Amino acid sequence: MLVTNTSATSDTQRLQESRVTTPAVNDTTQQAQTDNKAANATADKGTQHQVLSRWVALATVTKSMGNNEQSVRTLKQLSFQLKALSARINQQTINGNANQQQIASAVSQMKAQLQQGGVNGKLRSNDPSQASVTRELTNKVDLLTPKALDEQVSIVMGRTGKAVSFSLPAYADKSANLATLQQAFAGQEISVTVSDRDSLLFTTAKAASSALKEPWLMMGKGVRIAAGNPVSVSLSEEPHALDSLQQLAQSQNTSSEAYQQQIAQLQKSIRSSLQNIESQRQQILQRLQQIQRSPVGAEELQELTEQVQQILNQPDQNAVSILVSQANITRNLVSFSLSSSR
Repeated sequence: MLVTNTSATSDTQRLQESRVTTPAVNDTTQQAQTDNKAANATADKGTQHQVLSRWVALATVTKSMGNNEQSVRTLKQLSFQLKALSARINQQTINGNANQQQIASAVSQMKAQLQQGGVNGKLRSNDPSQASVTRELTNKVDLLTPKALDEQVSIVMGRTGKAVSFSLPAYADKSANLATLQQAFAGQEISVTVSDRDSLLFTTAKAASSALKEPWLMMGKGVRIAAGNPVSVSLSEEPHALDSLQQLAQSQNTSSEAYQQQIAQLQKSIRSSLQNIESQRQQILQRLQQIQRSPVGAEELQELTEQVQQILNQPDQNAVSILVSQANITRNLVSFSLSSSR
């Protein structure tokens, strides 16, 4: 009698296959869950990065807003003090001579207030994010006045390795010579302008300021710089905008008209600076609008809420400063927007 065990064998095979297949399915499921968790974690990190990046951008903008507003207040205060000083000088002149010591002391106080109020010596907003360095070339080196001979000038800027060479044609006027200098120094990322005293001003970024702070070695052919050994020239800082007024107070028998002319010039410079700051304000507002145009979804708002709640529930040594910073950002954004809409 022939006995077949096909059915039994099939059942045994199915049992074995199920024992093999089931763990494989479980492993696949676990791997998929792990992948999903990793993807969710990556997405969460991406969202957190976006939120933090936006906070950093807002913090940068609000810092610029603070500098902008502080500069405006400082300059307006200076304008008021100059008006008061003008009236005092007029009154003292009527009663006799102006008290020069009092005037000099008042100007010194104005200088200190400008420095504390975020305004530099040129009555410009001293914004660290836009920091630059300007130095003045002594009038003893004349590179602008027309000369009867062609000139060849070479300048080595200290130990920085930076150097420029340029030619000044005979009888070229001041504007042409200035354009030549601007083109030559532009390759070293240094801008060239002319001050109110017709001296040359060189400006570069703060990170590259060593090129202006170290002595220059100048050599050339012509009458500006005689041929021969290089001449060492040190650039100096620009005079403070209030120096001229202070010098008047240190002179003997300065007339009231001289004081009034200098104060009027300072008031003109203040108005120009306020216009410049207003232009900066518009740029800040454009930056703020760019940040605000980025999408704000429910997830971002929820995450911000959870972050603040976590700080409140589990405060550490930095909790207060974090919350204050976020509150200041919101407050400054609102106040700045309101002041700009007026």
